[in-house]
Amino acid sequence: MEPGATDQAEDTLAALERLRRRTHRRVHGGAWLPALGIAALLLASVALYRHPLAAPTAIVAEHPWWAGLPDEQRSPVASYTFWFVGTPLLCAGIGLWYRWRARRLGVRVAWPLVAGTGLGVLALLAVLAAVPTGPVPDGLTVASGPYWSGLLTPLLPLAAAVVVLGRAERSAGLTAAGVWMALLTAWLCTSFPLGTLPGWAGRLVGGDGLGGQLGLRPGHYLVLMALPLLAVAAVRLMSGRRPGRA
Repeated sequence: MEPGATDQAEDTLAALERLRRRTHRRVHGGAWLPALGIAALLLASVALYRHPLAAPTAIVAEHPWWAGLPDEQRSPVASYTFWFVGTPLLCAGIGLWYRWRARRLGVRVAWPLVAGTGLGVLALLAVLAAVPTGPVPDGLTVASGPYWSGLLTPLLPLAAAVVVLGRAERSAGLTAAGVWMALLTAWLCTSFPLGTLPGWAGRLVGGDGLGGQLGLRPGHYLVLMALPLLAVAAVRLMSGRRPGRA
């Protein structure tokens, strides 16, 4: 092939690559707002706990974990009202955001998948609402379990919605944030009190293998859950505002 033709082919491939990147930013550049909204909902739930940051002398917790994490909440009614109202409002806001972007930019994201997951969230929350509030099950206070009752928390459905959003947006960061949220929730909610470490985990942090408990409070854990979402929102927002080259 002649040198001129080779240079022209390379320029064409480079132009196609720039076009592909601009198109990807155009289609998936709106993921920052849903990620920010979910993080805001997580952080707002800090107000549901009686002692979100300070360590109390005693904890009186009720099961299921209406507030999200196994700790003392201000009011069970306020907790599940928060999730029943906040979750559908968030899903509606995400749907309106993507519809507006579709009209303005002419691009579409498979947001109905996220909306469908949101409906599943509401259905699961309705199931949780049918479970009577009571004392913490014995299985969550001993190492032998069973642990499944601890999974009755509105945080797991929200984590599933984040994973589906990540798939719809083709965002590895969002998917990882949802998986991180689910794993952290599963660990925290299947033992009581909050932050209980099994024996093997205690050895990892220099313990004697008898287990232990981290000194973090619900507010700290919720910030840890929200941080990946905030990071994804910041990266997507900056990437979407980056001017494309011709």
